[in-house]
Amino acid sequence: MGRFCGNRVFRYKSGGSGTRVAGIVLMVIGALMFLIFVPRWVWTSALGIVLISVGFLLWRFGE
Repeated sequence: MGRFCGNRVFRYKSGGSGTRVAGIVLMVIGALMFLIFVPRWVWTSALGIVLISVGFLLWRFGE
């Protein structure tokens, strides 16, 4: 019972903060492109979605 009721501490790796920042920047740029260019051009909206996806992957799995 004790092993299920204990406090769990989740620690993130301290390294890789540069990739996390780059991921956040890519997500912000992608979101802005998606919001600004949705009604105008389809390819820039698709590029915005790709930037958001790549940024999320860098932010989530970056080391």
